[in-house]
Amino acid sequence: MATQIDAQRIEAELQKRLTNRMDSVRSLVKSRQAVADARDALSKAEDEDARQFQAALGAGWTVEELRSSGLPEPEKKLRVRKRTTRTKKAQESDPLTERAQQEVDQAKRAVHTANQATKMAREEPGTAD
Repeated sequence: MATQIDAQRIEAELQKRLTNRMDSVRSLVKSRQAVADARDALSKAEDEDARQFQAALGAGWTVEELRSSGLPEPEKKLRVRKRTTRTKKAQESDPLTERAQQEVDQAKRAVHTANQATKMAREEPGTAD
């Protein structure tokens, strides 16, 4: 007797697995959004803390007085400097880049010359292999 394949049962099982996988991704997305929201809230709170610290200094308090009271200076945010891409002109004027390009060109010429010599040697009459 041939084995009976229950397509509906298989499809239901695969659908259940797919639903479970999608549910896990939905939970992950919610979690990542919560992290992003918390980071944003932290950044805003740190900015407000820095403003209030400056306001206290403006009101006559010194950094030392605030620090001795348990209120140290707010941590400074790291400033991320955007990296600039090198312009083509800057790359062309770089002696190392120019030298590397010259070596590449020289190697290409050498390969071309070797290929031509091999081709000519094969075409010469009277050459026995």
